[in-house]
Amino acid sequence: MSDRGRGQTVLVLGGGVGGVATANRLRRRLDRRHRVVLVNREADFSFASSYLWVMSGQRRPDQVTRPLQRLQRRGIEVVIAEVRHIDPNKRTVTVDGRDLAADHLVVTLGADWVTDRVPGLADHGHTFATLPGAQKLAGELDGIERGRIVVVTAAPLYKCPGAPYEAALLIDAGLRARGIDPTTLSEEAVTASAAAAQPAAHAAAAVGEPLLMDATNPAPEA
Repeated sequence: MSDRGRGQTVLVLGGGVGGVATANRLRRRLDRRHRVVLVNREADFSFASSYLWVMSGQRRPDQVTRPLQRLQRRGIEVVIAEVRHIDPNKRTVTVDGRDLAADHLVVTLGADWVTDRVPGLADHGHTFATLPGAQKLAGELDGIERGRIVVVTAAPLYKCPGAPYEAALLIDAGLRARGIDPTTLSEEAVTASAAAAQPAAHAAAAVGEPLLMDATNPAPEA
């Protein structure tokens, strides 16, 4: 049988926004003789853009997640396993001790939260860039009565220059809703520092320089 008549397999690695959108688009455009297989280590898709709302207590985790297995109703095969090795030459992927073969590979694995690069970060730092991190941070914020909150990003998991400022503003709003004036926590109660790789149009004049924002004056300044 010629390749033109043979069904082919597309492996999409990663079940985040990019992976799910790619798998859906491929399934709609490809003939049914071709397989679309999505591989992800977690059983649920979670909408990363809503993690800030989980952090602020305005969303529950179940409101921003959906089971990936639902994609099978659309004809997308779903494999829940962790990718251990990718061989682009053989077009094979090793997942949990077995190999998956493909005609085409789409890699949308994203980035991970790594704490060992900064001493003490694992024990004392928090993140809103993962769903478990946003849940844990929400609990921490609920108990804050005094001290300083610093929102810092240098190499973000996703390229969103506005995320640290949105986080700072949501934290500020949450404190005020509890009757706590952030200006009483410290001189700079909520500070966001960002040096994003892709500055947005509203970035400071000196692009690449750290941007600081005081909770009492939300306008960023160089």
